[in-house]
Amino acid sequence: MWVGSLLTCIFFVFVLVFIYIMSLKSLSLHPKFAGFLDAMIGVLFLLVLKRISLWWVLLIVVAIRLLLWMVLIRLVYYPQNVKRFWHLLTLAFFHVGSVLLLLFVEWSPSWYLISFIYIFFPLVSFWLLPAKSEGLHSFVVKPYRRWRYWMSAFGLFGLWSGTFAAVFLQILNISYWYLLVGASVITTAITVWWWQEYNIEKNLRFWWWTGCVGLFVLEIAWVLFRWPLGYFASALILVWFWYDIWLLARFHLLPAGINWSKQVLFFAINGFLLLSFLILIVRWK
Repeated sequence: MWVGSLLTCIFFVFVLVFIYIMSLKSLSLHPKFAGFLDAMIGVLFLLVLKRISLWWVLLIVVAIRLLLWMVLIRLVYYPQNVKRFWHLLTLAFFHVGSVLLLLFVEWSPSWYLISFIYIFFPLVSFWLLPAKSEGLHSFVVKPYRRWRYWMSAFGLFGLWSGTFAAVFLQILNISYWYLLVGASVITTAITVWWWQEYNIEKNLRFWWWTGCVGLFVLEIAWVLFRWPLGYFASALILVWFWYDIWLLARFHLLPAGINWSKQVLFFAINGFLLLSFLILIVRWK
């Protein structure tokens, strides 16, 4: 009981400090220093996560981690063409997906690998932020944007891993369709978000592709639910297909269209790697 009261007090004190820091306007941290601070916070979060056994304590710790990111992003310098909100959204989605992976992974080396990714990816996202002296050129921002995209894709992998785990292990006493549809809606929202990040014009074709991607994701999720695979393998295959269709639609929606001479080789390599993964690596039930 006293542990819960202590955590509640710490949470409310932290909220008050958070409100005060968010009101400050004179502080401006260098992105690389912010990345170092974030890595230290990430290590502390993982150490605490290892010792949590109650679900409501987990929710409090996850919320505190998100608030710390809000504080850090508020204090870091951002150029005018780089929005804090989208970085925070990337970190939040990556955070939720990573936590789901860490909760369900059973093999110890995998847990440490995901832990390393959990610390390393946000660190690099801060380090790739353009500093004041680097100007606002688009080529400076591209690595930062691509890195956030891969963070979102990893968060999507974590989301689907948690969804399939909840379905396969029957953790929640609800129809599996609610979980599959909910995860598909979130995946469709991520699709729209990242098409917008690449300045895709919103028109009728854009929304047709959005509906098609949502339907495709739901269908492949239902098929994978029927396959004799584990939840991590199912999630990886789904995100793999999602990435290919997202990339194909992105080029199709741009004025230049699809350069098939380049994309045919890309999809052929993807198909070979996917088959190799299914045949040589995946453990079928």
